Amino acid sequence: MSTASDNATADDSERGAEIVLQFLELSRTATERPLSEEELGTVNEFLRLHPSLDRSLGVTYLAVEPQRMVIRLEVTEAHQQPWGVTNGGVYACLGETAASMASFVAAGAQTPVMGTSNKTDFLRPTRPGDVIVSTATPEHVGRTSHLWRVEHRAEATGKLCALTYLKTTVQG
Repeated sequence: MSTASDNATADDSERGAEIVLQFLELSRTATERPLSEEELGTVNEFLRLHPSLDRSLGVTYLAVEPQRMVIRLEVTEAHQQPWGVTNGGVYACLGETAASMASFVAAGAQTPVMGTSNKTDFLRPTRPGDVIVSTATPEHVGRTSHLWRVEHRAEATGKLCALTYLKTTVQG
């Protein structure tokens, strides 16, 4: 006997498979042009349905472009260290997320990329209720390795809170 819960799970599973294919197609599209608002909605739906650290943190994509990636995070109590400020690991994760996705797109969205070095400097604290906007831009895009600079800014003030340099290797 099938329950409503079973049907919902099957529907989510089918939608999940469909959204993965759309996500990969949109990644390839982003190698040529910035994604539209509607396309960004699909990318963010992928994050909502796909179990990942990005989903656990609450990351949303604001821009996916051939040479630029912008993500956003609303800081909650779950992101803080015992002293009430955002844990530095959150910035490192945001840097890894933005730069890895940017690197995947820059590499043609056909082959995996992996982070090999993540250096994040913390400059200014954020707290629950703040919003962090992280923007990845390339310093170097080679055939087998990339280096990305990720600026993490407080949305309300535009002030730089942290800076990540992420090196990736292009697989294949």
